[in-house]
Amino acid sequence: MVKLFYYILKRISLSILVILGIIVVSYVLVYIAPGNPAYTWVGKPTGPKAAEAIKLAEKDLGLDKPFYIQLYNFIKRFFSFDWGISIRFKQPVSVIAMRSLAATLELVVLAYIIALPLGILGGVYASLHRNSIADKTIYGLASLLASSPRFWIAAITILLLQMLNINIFGRVGTSYAISINVYTGSYIIDSLLNGRMDAFIDAVLRAMPPVFLASLYPFALTTRIVRHTLSEELHKEYVRQLLSYGLRGRHVIRRYVLRGVIPVLAQIQGISFAYSVIDVATIENVFGREGIGVTLSKAILANDYPLIIGLLAMVSILFVVAITIADIIHIVIDPRVRV
Repeated sequence: MVKLFYYILKRISLSILVILGIIVVSYVLVYIAPGNPAYTWVGKPTGPKAAEAIKLAEKDLGLDKPFYIQLYNFIKRFFSFDWGISIRFKQPVSVIAMRSLAATLELVVLAYIIALPLGILGGVYASLHRNSIADKTIYGLASLLASSPRFWIAAITILLLQMLNINIFGRVGTSYAISINVYTGSYIIDSLLNGRMDAFIDAVLRAMPPVFLASLYPFALTTRIVRHTLSEELHKEYVRQLLSYGLRGRHVIRRYVLRGVIPVLAQIQGISFAYSVIDVATIENVFGREGIGVTLSKAILANDYPLIIGLLAMVSILFVVAITIADIIHIVIDPRVRV
């Protein structure tokens, strides 16, 4: 138990160092990028007093200080959740980032609710019918979906929907967005909290195509991992012994064999979840959903460096946290990792 505690503590400490390094690198990259954020902050002024206005804006934004002082102040503010003010939106970066994260996680969570059960079922069925036509079809489809560019599929999907005169652009209808009180940032949840079933149905219908596209990668990865791992487990000696005792095959698989799949599946889901966040960010741009992807695109075009750094750091932290949690779950349920 003590070894497990120290292992988890070490893993969390390393994750904090990685997050700190990501924040520094993100700040440096945005700092050396072309363009002057102060110019955007004051509304891109022209005329004889434009230079004076830009200098005052640089002072207000702290851009007149040396780089190392800017970096130190940013790191100090970042860990106190004071990420500055967005140059484009004139709102706190932390508020915009959390709102964008809620919209992105809305798709990711729904995608996993669909992908995980179907992926496990597909992997189990393929492993039990190894080398059959069904197995080759499932494995081939999973390989194709895992490697296909979701941005391209999203563009084709929305083009087909528009040809069918189906409008699912955005997260919810404009009239619903105005009339609903926002609590969580997820219109699907907030519409239920407001008791608005009409808004709930509209939000779900608009979410279905991007959720389906976002579920392709975790479904394909889960199917392949379960198929490969379960096929190895089925050839182990303990399975033959259990079957020789007269136990039914389905009982052996549910009760014993699937337990050997869980550690590998838990570990890989951390990477898959983190990748899905980036995957969804690209899909959001196609469907016009105000998530991390759309917000980051607007921030880059406006040279909004506080928002760019905040979003990049937040996504990177989400990456590290998801992988760290998956690793901790892995070592808890599989003691062999700590040996």
